[in-house]
Amino acid sequence: MKKNHFIILIAAVLMTTGGCKKYLEKESKKLATIETVEQLEALLNNASRFVQENNYTATYSTDDTEIPKEDYKNNAGEFTPEAIYFYLFTNDQVENNIASDQLWAGEYNKIFTANLVINNVEAATGDEALKQKVKADAHFVRGYSYWLLANYYCLPYTGANTSARGLPLKTGTEFTESLKRATLKETYDFILADMSEAAKTPVNDVDVKLPWRASKKAVAAFMSRYYLFAGDYDKTIEQADIALATASVQLKDYRTLVAGTPASYANPNVTINFSELNDWTAAKYYYWPEFYYLRFTYTPGWWFLPSSSLVSLYDQQNDLRYKWFMFPQGGRYFDAGTANMYRYQIFQTGSLLPSGPTIAEVLLNKAEAQARKDEPGNAMNTVNLLRDKRMSSSLPLSAGSKAEAITKVLEERRRELPFVTRWYDIRRFSVNDYPGDDVAITRDFFQLNNSVVNTDVPQTYTLPVGSKRYAVPVNGVEIGASRGQIEQNDYNN
Repeated sequence: MKKNHFIILIAAVLMTTGGCKKYLEKESKKLATIETVEQLEALLNNASRFVQENNYTATYSTDDTEIPKEDYKNNAGEFTPEAIYFYLFTNDQVENNIASDQLWAGEYNKIFTANLVINNVEAATGDEALKQKVKADAHFVRGYSYWLLANYYCLPYTGANTSARGLPLKTGTEFTESLKRATLKETYDFILADMSEAAKTPVNDVDVKLPWRASKKAVAAFMSRYYLFAGDYDKTIEQADIALATASVQLKDYRTLVAGTPASYANPNVTINFSELNDWTAAKYYYWPEFYYLRFTYTPGWWFLPSSSLVSLYDQQNDLRYKWFMFPQGGRYFDAGTANMYRYQIFQTGSLLPSGPTIAEVLLNKAEAQARKDEPGNAMNTVNLLRDKRMSSSLPLSAGSKAEAITKVLEERRRELPFVTRWYDIRRFSVNDYPGDDVAITRDFFQLNNSVVNTDVPQTYTLPVGSKRYAVPVNGVEIGASRGQIEQNDYNN
């Protein structure tokens, strides 16, 4: 076959920050040529290449996060400038004061690898069934990454926004490929086409030894999310039911969790009683039994900071998610000055939260669709399947109306999936036909002058319902590297 020389790779990924260039140079030395389908599969089997999403927006920009003024004032050094920019929904600072956007660059690296596989699989030598599997995997990787990027850097998908700016849709590995942003409709059509190809995988259920690889069940789990966000509730339920007919993916019963290694501190005296999950390394949490597809949201600050509104949603006596993952004095993990701040932590270091489709999310997707279809009884039956594995004793939810069912399902969704889905959810709530779920976010903080926080001047910041800031600014380095092909989002009213 024709050898695919990796000389072009060094320039091929669109957003060539220094980190991306080093990544490509390393890959070019490792894989000088591709000739076999096994070589392509080896790319996809490298889990560390795909599982992490470095995400400031999920960490800092929603109402799940709160940085109390006094705690900031006492120990401002614990909060990076980037954290504050995203916490206050800034535009100029996010675009121009951050050296690189690791979420954008990271997802386009994954897309590049997927394109490399897709563009070479037919000419590679090897088993045809393996080719089909590898090709489907690559389409799933690409479609998933484009969906994620669209839900951060573009406006919410709705009829009024179809012609709005979407994403640069890279399908090849050439430096000369256009970086012009497609429309939002073109972007979502592309994602659907990728998922249609991914669904052709010969793998029916999740391979518990390779949860970062695609399967029909993983595609269905993702599509239950996709259709929920699109407001197609019949298809949400249909895809959720396909995913739930799994023999591989299981809910973890939190009543079986035991204590892990505690962390103790002096001045002030604080003991953080982590669960056993905090002792897990990647060799274990990569195989979290609830995953249909392995992905984690990563916070560079190693700290998810729960807001008072999030904490108030938990039954502190009976909800095991509160017992094992919410720590009232968890801020002591970093410094005595932040000891009275909450910390949300599941796995080692607290930097990672599951964000790929899980069985918990699929149940919540289905329950929400049922609630919005005015099926409160069915919605409660579905959501209680999840609660049964999360509470210390049986405490089922009930609802007598559509509105009550929606409220209870969304509260359960927030308890189960804090931080990782909240930004997505706030965006989609603003464009659906139900105003009762709209969320405006208000920050009581200090004045920010360029990159300097003035702790002598209090200031209130608001992200209103339907804000154009639902589209995160594209990093200025990426715009510059594209030589103007990538246009910034329009934030004018």
